[in-house]
Amino acid sequence: MANTCLNPVKYCVGIDISKDEMAVCFSQTDGQQRITIKGSRKFSNNLRGWKSLETWISRFRKNAEVPLVLVVEATGVYYEGFAYHFKVQGYTLHVVLPNKSKHFAKSLNIKTKNDNVDAALLARMGLERNLPTWKGMSHNMQKIKQLSRQRAALQQMRTRVSNQLHAHTHGHAPQKSIVQGMHQHLKFLDKQIKSLEAELNQSAANDPEIKQRLDNICTIKGIGIMTALTVVAETNGFDLIENKSQLVSYAGYDVVENQSGISLKGKTRISKKGNSHIRSALYFPALCAAKYEPKLQNIYQRILEKNPRVKMIGAVAVQRKLLVLIYTLYKKNEPYEPNFEVTSKAA
Repeated sequence: MANTCLNPVKYCVGIDISKDEMAVCFSQTDGQQRITIKGSRKFSNNLRGWKSLETWISRFRKNAEVPLVLVVEATGVYYEGFAYHFKVQGYTLHVVLPNKSKHFAKSLNIKTKNDNVDAALLARMGLERNLPTWKGMSHNMQKIKQLSRQRAALQQMRTRVSNQLHAHTHGHAPQKSIVQGMHQHLKFLDKQIKSLEAELNQSAANDPEIKQRLDNICTIKGIGIMTALTVVAETNGFDLIENKSQLVSYAGYDVVENQSGISLKGKTRISKKGNSHIRSALYFPALCAAKYEPKLQNIYQRILEKNPRVKMIGAVAVQRKLLVLIYTLYKKNEPYEPNFEVTSKAA
């Protein structure tokens, strides 16, 4: 009977991924729920490294009938190639948000943080917790995400060129050839942006269910189809999001307070440790909503009265409210109700 308890009942590989390499940890649990680390190693984060990892995993997986899961943290875009490769190979994959693994580490009172510790932590998390299986993005959603990011990059480029043109034309003796070249560059960028927007609209129209949910989101004053597409694509239709506070943290709108006793009392701020594409997409819509949407206008004005010199605080608060509202409308598949009640809990 004792030997039975020592037999593994579940295998888990925790993977901490960066741009160039992966720190991995192979762990197993037995019938008495005892966790044993069988091996740790680092691999390059590319196709060659992924294949080497598969070979390495097979060395420790003695029993093919024992379930094996892979747990990886959603760090930027660096995990995506790995995740899709192993999904195609038939592995059961769990992708967890950084704040989820962070809270798990806190529950174990783990204060040390490095690649090997993080990999072991993810492996333990996969053995102890019942995590949802990662499905990945549909081809259409992945296309929307890439197109929206390219559109945002071109818009940033257009802003830089426009600023350079303004500075040059208002300087001493501007060169006509430079001005002409900048105008041509702006026309080219406008054409590219317009083409991407047409392709984005077509991609949304190709999925009637998503299109319906996007139309509901666009009933919010200040939110256009491009903003809605960006937020939905960056969250994969909020696939990994379980609640509003998790969404706020994922986008980097969670509040960080720097205070200790009476000797240290810094200003509160948002963490910005999250998806910057979402924050960028919501910047201008939030300013519009703060001006034309009565409920959000009241929130903005109330914060502005307390902090008249820092308008950005109110703008960020409205961005956070908009994000939560988009999430709610998308999940419920309902249009915006102007008489909704915005509560501090929903924020």
